[in-house]
Amino acid sequence: MNLIKYLERFDRLHHMIGTRATGSPAELAEKLDLSKRAVFEYIRVMREMGAPISFCHIRQTYYYERSVRFNMGFCESSNEETKSVEVGEFQITPEFFKELLPVQK
Repeated sequence: MNLIKYLERFDRLHHMIGTRATGSPAELAEKLDLSKRAVFEYIRVMREMGAPISFCHIRQTYYYERSVRFNMGFCESSNEETKSVEVGEFQITPEFFKELLPVQK
């Protein structure tokens, strides 16, 4: 799958969770044109990234337990940020994305 499409789904899912408009996992899968298994994988990855996601069984929707932002993209960095990247505090490798990509429908 195209990485851009994968990240766009994260952004769309983030918006839907933020507005409590996901519906049940089956409904969410249909809205995102994914399998339920893929939806659960996206939610799992988002939780691993620190998203405080819960599911309300009464309203049948995912929601955030507290306010969060999702930002995936590029912006100009400060000198301090550049130094921390140069010393290798965090490195993303192709294997990182292979583990994240969920199974398609």
